[in-house]
Amino acid sequence: MPKDVLVRGVDEGIYSSLGVAAKERGISINSLVKDAIDSWLSKKDDDVKIHHLILYADDKSIESLLRSLDYFAKKSGWFKCHCGPSSNSSVRLLNEMKWYNGTISPYDSNAKNLLNYCGNVMQGIAKKANNQPVCCIDFILGDIANQKSLSQAVKIEHEYNKARIGGLMFCPYKTPDLLSAGIDDMIELFEEHDQIFILKGDKVYKLHLTLESTHKMIMS
Repeated sequence: MPKDVLVRGVDEGIYSSLGVAAKERGISINSLVKDAIDSWLSKKDDDVKIHHLILYADDKSIESLLRSLDYFAKKSGWFKCHCGPSSNSSVRLLNEMKWYNGTISPYDSNAKNLLNYCGNVMQGIAKKANNQPVCCIDFILGDIANQKSLSQAVKIEHEYNKARIGGLMFCPYKTPDLLSAGIDDMIELFEEHDQIFILKGDKVYKLHLTLESTHKMIMS
């Protein structure tokens, strides 16, 4: 299965206007954010339910994204929310930026009924949003993949797709947790998301996966 990795661009007019705003606020122009906004606006539907996967290796990369998301979420009127373990530095950053924390205490990644726990977290977030489209970042699943197994996280991702919340849902995972898992679980994780993004510093790469035949792989 070959993959095509590309960097999302922005047109000159948008890049110029966003560049000025980003410079004033000390944030980067994040192509992932623009892609999510483009998807939202192109459908022109208040019930859009987007579910993206984010892969990152270090806290600096994800924190750059979070600051960009914070800026665009404010401008777009989304309900800013997140969930995750209190030990996660990104969770603490979002708390500082006044994002609603939907994590239910006590949180334990090794608890027996994680599926029900995560379902209750999503229900609580949806209730708090009160029909307002969300911009939500879920660090719980990445923690489950790290502390328990990627297979368990994928099962919860699958259940979430049966009853998505209106708006934008981002699920960040650290790359070492995927690389140490089996290829089957990794592909299933990819398939549970609309799009896949890889962070490297302040750059965002979009990962494309297509099922191909051996013949096409050789001939191309």
